[in-house]
Amino acid sequence: MQAKLIVPILFLLVAAMAYAQPAVVMPASLFSDRKAIQIGDVVTILLMEYSAGSNEASTNTGLEHSLEASSGATGGADFLGSFGLKTGIASDQKSNGNTSRQGSLRGKLSARIVEMLPNDQLKLEGQRKVVINGEEQTTVLSGVVRRTDILSDNTVFSYLISDATISFKGRGVVDQASKPGYISRFINWLF
Repeated sequence: MQAKLIVPILFLLVAAMAYAQPAVVMPASLFSDRKAIQIGDVVTILLMEYSAGSNEASTNTGLEHSLEASSGATGGADFLGSFGLKTGIASDQKSNGNTSRQGSLRGKLSARIVEMLPNDQLKLEGQRKVVINGEEQTTVLSGVVRRTDILSDNTVFSYLISDATISFKGRGVVDQASKPGYISRFINWLF
C-alpha cells in the first residue's frame, strides 16, 4: 500500500519541481549555440554604415527691356525743337550651388532585446561609451530586427535593422576645437 502512495507522491514532487524552474530555451541541438530570442538577451551589432549624397543646382536668368521715343516738331512749333527719350534696363544673374556629404561608421555594439513584436521581430536598444585621452565617444542604437537575421553567433549587421536610429557623438578637446568660435558664429549669423 505504501509503495502505491510513494509513486504518485514522487510523480507530483517531480512535476512540481519542473514547474517551479524558470523556462529556459534550449539550443536546437547539442552542437549549436543558443540564439538570442528572448527579452533581455544580448545581440552584437556589426556596424557597417556608409552614406553619401550630393546635390547640385544652377540658375541662369536674364532680363532686357528697352523703351525708345522721339519727336520732331514741325510747322508752328519749330521753336520747341526735337526731343528724344531712350531708356534701357538689363539684368543678368548667374548662380551655381553644389553640396556633397559622405559618412561612414564601422564597429561593434552590443544591444539588448527590449521587446518582442509580432511577425517574429525583436526591438533592440544599445549604448556604448568609450573615453580615450579625455575624449568621450558615445554610440547609441535602436531599431527592429527579424529573428531570422540574427546569425548563429548572435550577431546581426546594422543594415538589416529596420527603423534604425544610430548616433555617434564625441565630446572633449577635439570636439571643442572643431566648433567655430563666438566671433565666427556671430559673423555667420549676420550674413
